[in-house]
Amino acid sequence: MFISANKLMHYSIHATDDKVGGIRDILFDDDTFVVRYLVADTNTWLPLSRKVVISPISVTQLDCQDKHVNINMTVDTLKHSPSIDEHKPVSREYEENLFKYFGYGYYWIGPGAWGEFAHPNELVELQRAEDELASSETKQENHLRACDEVSGYEVGTLNDNVGHISDFIIDTDTWKIVLLIVDTNNWLPGGKHLALLPADIKTIDWAAHNVSVNVSDEILLARPEVDSERLLETGYLEGLLNNV
Repeated sequence: MFISANKLMHYSIHATDDKVGGIRDILFDDDTFVVRYLVADTNTWLPLSRKVVISPISVTQLDCQDKHVNINMTVDTLKHSPSIDEHKPVSREYEENLFKYFGYGYYWIGPGAWGEFAHPNELVELQRAEDELASSETKQENHLRACDEVSGYEVGTLNDNVGHISDFIIDTDTWKIVLLIVDTNNWLPGGKHLALLPADIKTIDWAAHNVSVNVSDEILLARPEVDSERLLETGYLEGLLNNV
């Protein structure tokens, strides 16, 4: 199933025993473009709005009709999970503590999007041995970025700036970002919402709030428009990707 990040950030979160607020943000890996965490909005159920994250490994179902995400843990388990500082990057040390707490295997050890696997739920209860924490692979550079942060970044082609990032399309089977949407409204009259592939991205400049792509403005402006309301239609996104 495919869903836009903008829509997902309006979903509520259902634990096994109760509701626990909603999704506040989405953290993705800017190297692999895989969603790593859903940031929970804890304003109503945790003191001092302590922030916690939920790995897609914990997600058991997305209910598009009622707009909620089911997770395979209790409210109490989530409440006592390691918290994050939303004003600082998520460190690998934090991720190690989080994955040990939930008993998950480490996604950063192995060649696949989820360690040795393609799908996040295959890492459930496959925690690695303690000595793997000492692996040099666990000390690699952090690549986690927030969708809410990157939304609004200007998109620079080989010729000019032609729009800004307005949304992300996520495959909820693998939790990979398959498309980014470029809104050209501020650059062109009657702006469009155009398809941008992760492979098109050359660099992301966090200081300048700019995404540089390795295509010309003519090529990008010729890309098909994305209608996020049609993502659940059978074959819609597959057909769109074939035309990018």
